[in-house]
Amino acid sequence: MKSEDNDLEVVFSPVIGRDGGKYDFLIGPKESFYMNLSLERVSFKNRDRETVTLLNVSYDMEEEKIVTLDTFNGQNVLYASENIKVEKKIKYRENKKLHNPYAKPFEAFSVTSSFNTKDWFPSFIWEDSQKLEVNETLKNELREAYNKLYRTIDDNNYNGFLGYMSDLWVFTAECLGLDGLQGYLNSISLDKNNLRSPGDGTTLAPLNIPKDNDDFHVEILGNGKLATTLPTPIKWAKPNGKGSILKVAFYKDKNDEWRVGAVF
Repeated sequence: MKSEDNDLEVVFSPVIGRDGGKYDFLIGPKESFYMNLSLERVSFKNRDRETVTLLNVSYDMEEEKIVTLDTFNGQNVLYASENIKVEKKIKYRENKKLHNPYAKPFEAFSVTSSFNTKDWFPSFIWEDSQKLEVNETLKNELREAYNKLYRTIDDNNYNGFLGYMSDLWVFTAECLGLDGLQGYLNSISLDKNNLRSPGDGTTLAPLNIPKDNDDFHVEILGNGKLATTLPTPIKWAKPNGKGSILKVAFYKDKNDEWRVGAVF
């Protein structure tokens, strides 16, 4: 987010059935589809909270299109507050791809909501970084950046991991009104002695990143200054395959070093 105008794009694949295999889904419109996304704002001054709906849509089977709704679960939704104003008109796109860690990309659609906020935000840590362009060099460097970050976790190298994450966490602390890096670390659950197996029954899975650049899908974000890959290659998993992921985006600083600029 930033001051003034923001766009929120959501890519989705409504599943209407299966076509044989475990992950062979049939994608298409269905009557039960809906999406509701809200933003909760907390005041820096008095910690008051306010909630605004950014996106509240369903699929109109008769009109054969995505429509914006004024109610959710029988309650009126709020599209504007003192500090945030949402445009009810959305942008709908077809022919998208939804990347995932389990199978080939799914056919997908997207909706984009636009909103304006008067709030102040500190400058993102990647704003003065290099402009990125997807090519063979970038893919090779990004793959190595993922490998290095993964190795700090696999080796339980807390200081190395903190070296990647500290700038972002200091920025996050400032956004949340916390007391610097230590304030942020105190607010999260992180076992610095066991990054590889965090105690929830999961263990760091092998790094899942393609060796062939043709199969290495890179997305550029942040006005062309952040790069991430889909599907997310860093995952902790239980024996049944379920677990959590670490989805990050990297930026390249003026010294040609790759740093973590965002976590999703």
